Amino acid sequence: MRELYLFGIIIAAGMLLLMWKRVYQSKTSLWILFLGGVVPLSSAILTNLNYGQPLIYGLLEERRSLLYLSFFPTLYLLIKTAPTQKHLETYFLYSAVLCGIVGFLYYFGIIPENTGISFHVDEKDFVETLRPNRYMIGSAYVSIAVFMLLYSMRDRVSITRLGLLLFFAAYLWLVIQTRQTMVIWALAALWIFRNRIGSLLKLGSLASAILAASFFLVPEFYVEQFERFNALLFEATSGPGVRDNTVAVIMQAVQDNYYVGLGALSLQWNGGFSSMYGPHFYLSDVGIIGVYHRFGFLTPFVALIFYGGYLWIMRQCKHKGPLLLAFQLTFWFGMLNMLLSNALMYGGATLGIAAACFVYFAKARNPASEQGHSIITPSNNWAIHDQLQHRHHNLE
Repeated sequence: MRELYLFGIIIAAGMLLLMWKRVYQSKTSLWILFLGGVVPLSSAILTNLNYGQPLIYGLLEERRSLLYLSFFPTLYLLIKTAPTQKHLETYFLYSAVLCGIVGFLYYFGIIPENTGISFHVDEKDFVETLRPNRYMIGSAYVSIAVFMLLYSMRDRVSITRLGLLLFFAAYLWLVIQTRQTMVIWALAALWIFRNRIGSLLKLGSLASAILAASFFLVPEFYVEQFERFNALLFEATSGPGVRDNTVAVIMQAVQDNYYVGLGALSLQWNGGFSSMYGPHFYLSDVGIIGVYHRFGFLTPFVALIFYGGYLWIMRQCKHKGPLLLAFQLTFWFGMLNMLLSNALMYGGATLGIAAACFVYFAKARNPASEQGHSIITPSNNWAIHDQLQHRHHNLE
């Protein structure tokens, strides 16, 4: 299903680039084409030159970068449907809840997971005792939904939103099981409520009351989770780990190649890096260092375009509701945590959509902004009007 989705995105983006002139009105299109076209192709070429890996396998390895192209169909749909920010907030919230439901269905075994293993090197993931039943379904969408809920709860804490927040927290702890994301959610809550200490205390008190009540109902569950928390904490703080070894290998390999990038090998071609460095070598685990392995001395140039370009895109949109603020905060955390977060190569699934939202609402009128409302109406630059609507608009 992921590959079918990616294929659909590529076909839709290609058709819009050929047939839709309006897409070239945005400078962001060049930024998207660089990240979703030039970057993966360059990595595939470097891998071919250094290792002899065919280009098709290089593009297969970097296929997630192609998801930046989701910018084009998203922008097209925004212009055609003219939604408000509230509409998009509801859409992302429903999407995140659906991801959570599907993830829990896998977690409880209602939906059976595949019994076969695609690659022998991945067998370790199926026998991991510390984090069993781990699934990464919709983790990016869920994080965005959590930040959006926190922003919407700064001024008014409601039981419904709190219930959704606890649902996502349970999903993170039981299903996603990523320690880095747990820390980021906690920091995000502190940042969002930094000027709303009263709301933060109210939110914390309600959440604590609900958790305390549930503890008396199922105390054994909380005892098990506390033991697992101690195990995760011990593993994270018990000296050098796999990431340290991966970073050391990358720095030495690029240096030996005269600081020219080496690209990225695909598991589907001769076992990828596992045949060279062992089964625990993954470029996706070491953030910007993984980008350095791909592009060598060109990494600062690629990173400048990525981080600088997205900062510029966000600044063009002056009126940001909870969803756009959530997109913004997600990017800031990714940039500050670039040594572990590899959003540049793997964040296209959400960053392409977010960029389209910023571009669209940057060109939309917000007549209600002075009254503190979040209603957005499209301007003539984007909206599709017929002759009657144009005449009515001119009379106004």
